[in-house]
Order: sequence, then C-alpha cells, then structure tokens
Amino acid sequence: MSDRATAFDRMMNPWAYDADGNLTAQARAQETARTQINSAAAAGGGGGGGGGFSADPNALTTAGNNSDQIHARLNTDGRGADEATAKVSTSLANWSTGKAAAGAAGTWDQCVAALGGTIGQTTQALRATATNYRQNESATQAGFTG
Repeated sequence: MSDRATAFDRMMNPWAYDADGNLTAQARAQETARTQINSAAAAGGGGGGGGGFSADPNALTTAGNNSDQIHARLNTDGRGADEATAKVSTSLANWSTGKAAAGAAGTWDQCVAALGGTIGQTTQALRATATNYRQNESATQAGFTG
C-alpha cells in the first residue's frame, strides 16, 4: 500500500481502491506518474548530487491525462448532491435549514468551479510542458547533427 492509503483518501477517492482497500491498477499507474514528477531523484533525475536534471515528457503527458480525467470526474461527481440539495432547500424554503442548504449548495458549486479551473489549468500546463520538452529536445538534437 502507498502513502495514499489513508481513510480520508479512501473516502475522497473510492475509485482508486479495490474491495480489499488496495490501490487499483489505474491508481497505481497514476501514483507512479505522480511520484516521478514529484521526485527530483527519479530515474535519471537531478536531486542535487551533481547528476544534472532530466524530464520525462511521457510522465508529464500521463500526469496531464490523469489530471484531465480528474477534471471530467469533478464536473460530474462533484455535483452529485445538487439535485438532493435543491429538493431539501425547496421543501424547507421557509425554514432556516432550507436556506442553509441552498447557501451550502451555492458555496459548494463555487468551490467545485474554482477547483475545476485550477485542475484545467494544471492539465494544460502539464501538456504544454511535455510538448515544450519534446520540441526543445528535437531542436537540440538537430543542432548537434546539423
């Protein structure tokens, strides 16, 4: 099990765990991509030992694709309680509970929208960075052979 396997993570990301509480194959792949990006000492990476720096555009692309999947799920799963909350706020419109439910739903929707915007920007940045590394690598190689 990885460091992600906490009760909170299981609650927030039930899709990432099987019935036994272990990460699914998809979640392990995402964990590997996340670890590669977060680790300065990843295979061939820098890490301060004087070994230079390297970037893996494929890992960046994978992370961008994973981010895109999270973004898509956020737009559906993040709004899962909207209908039920609307019923509560409508049914109890004359009660403070109904007004509070409506206010909470509005705040939740704002948070989901803000998080979606951030995830969308992250997705684009990861993809653009992968593309830039590939283009720069090609240009550098062409400079040495030309």
